[in-house]
Parts: sequence; structure tokens; C-alpha cells
Amino acid sequence: MKWFSRHKWLTVMGFIVAGFICFQAGRSMFLPLEHRMRHGLHQAAKNRFPEAAQALEKRYGIKPFKESKTPSGNSGKGRVILVHGLDDPGVIWQNLAPVLTENGYEVLVMTYPNDQAIAVSTRFFFEQMRLLATKDPRPVFVVAHSMGGLVVRDMLTCPAYDYPEAATDRNVPAVRQFIMVGTPNHGTQMARLRIFTEIRDQIFHLFKPGTHWLHCLLDGTGAAGIDLLPQSRFLRQLNQRPLPKDTPMHGIAGVISPWSGKGPVKNFLGDGLVSVDSVSLQHVPLTRVKGSHFSMIRNITSSSNRMPPAIPVILSLLKNQLTD
Repeated sequence: MKWFSRHKWLTVMGFIVAGFICFQAGRSMFLPLEHRMRHGLHQAAKNRFPEAAQALEKRYGIKPFKESKTPSGNSGKGRVILVHGLDDPGVIWQNLAPVLTENGYEVLVMTYPNDQAIAVSTRFFFEQMRLLATKDPRPVFVVAHSMGGLVVRDMLTCPAYDYPEAATDRNVPAVRQFIMVGTPNHGTQMARLRIFTEIRDQIFHLFKPGTHWLHCLLDGTGAAGIDLLPQSRFLRQLNQRPLPKDTPMHGIAGVISPWSGKGPVKNFLGDGLVSVDSVSLQHVPLTRVKGSHFSMIRNITSSSNRMPPAIPVILSLLKNQLTD
């Protein structure tokens, strides 16, 4: 008893860790039920607070980057759509978007309820692309971070949407190039810890004007965390499909390991959240850059003048596609 009294906080932490492990170990048996429960809770919140839900929905969609100065029409080097990932509060593009604008691209940002089921986000993205085509059917480039890459892949390959045919009919813009940054194409066990990214997301929105106190329920079901687990039903179905034929793809993987080479440990660590092997897809070129899941594409502080290492790679890929 003396040992427990002296180390009570260590004991409490041990029980918490053990409980978390047991919960995650048994969770796989109840994932379909969890999916339905999350959807029901989300729908109940929307029905109870319809005005707040509608106000939040107006924030979503494909919108021009606020600092973009490139006029619409046929000027500039083309349009780039940026698609964020899970529980992103809107800061992931704080470095890339201005650089793209300075280099003559028209920048559009796709925003969506970032923790709802990925298939639901896919449908929303497809609808937004159809709406975009009614205003301007020109082709686009797409750059997606993390889970955003899965949303794009799902849209381009899902038979229900038949994106290539829709692009041929000019019902949606053709995608000239698709660049994935830190996308967990084979899932990530770190999705089990998404509660921490959810907390960060909610704290960020807490200080934004007009945020409802139930924003955490209105912005999505949290089901994306289930879809991101390795061998999830969503990923199994997605990875069984062929890659888009008419859309060049390129993956960018972050590496936090200080060791040189391409050993298994380095690939396993990846960017700290997603392994290099999870980003990799057969027949898709892959570029490794130094940095974490976030630091490879943006700076942690707004005052930093550092150029995130993925940005020059993205600029080079876009430039090469333009000259092809």
C-alpha cells in the first residue's frame, strides 16, 4: 500500500493507459455500431439546432483563397484546389496558398466537415466540383493534405460518380494533376488518438465569431477516425479500385527520422503520424521530404520565414505538368 500511496499518479496513469488499450482492442468488434451511433448523434444535433447547422454549412465548399489576387478567366497558370485533412482548423495552407498565388496560380480552398465519414465528404466534394463547373469548367490541379487525399481518391475512382465520364461531359472540371501530401492511403493507427486533434480543432473554432457551443457535434460525426484505421472497410474498398487513368498522381511523404537511408525504421516512423509505406501507392511516384505531418507543409508559427520542404516539390510538380 505504501508503494501505491507514494506513486498514486503513476498508478492512475497506468490504469488510464490500460483502459485505453482494452477499449481499442475491443473496439473493432463494434465499429459498425459506433458508425451508426455517431451518425445518429450528429443528426440529432442538426435537427435540434437547425439555424446553427445551416450557418456552419455556409462556411463549407470550394471558395477562393482570401489573399488570391489572380483574376478569374483564362489568365494565370491555372487553378489549384487545396483539400485539407482530418480535424484541420484551417491553418494547414497558411504557407502554400500565398506561395501559389505569388507564382501566378488561382487558388481555391475546399472546406468540409472534416471528421465526418470520408464517403460523405467525397459526395460533398463531387457536388462542389459540379457547381464549380457550372461557373468555370476549366481543368484544375488538386493538392490534398492527409485525409484530404483519400477524399480526392475516392471521388476520382468511385463508380457511383464516374468522374472521368463527368469530366468528359464537362459536368465537372478535369483534374490535370493530383498531389497527395502525407496521405494515409493504407491507414494509420494514430487515428485512434484523434481525440487530441479534435480538441485542438474545437479550441481553434471556440474563438471564432459565431461558433455554436455544440460545434463539436455539428461539424461532423467523428466517423472519419474509423475510416482511417488500417484495414477499415472504407480503405479496403478504396484500395481495391484501379487508380485514375487520366490523372497524373504524386505522393509526398514526410520523414522525421534523423537517420540517413531508407530503412524500415525510417519508413515506419514516417512523418510521426503516417508511415512512408502508408503514403506509398504502387505505380505512383513518391518524394520524401524532411518534416513532420504538419511541418513539411506549413510552419508552426506565423512569424517563421522557413520554407516548408514540401512546397518547392509541389511547385516543381505543377510547373512540370504545365510544360508537358
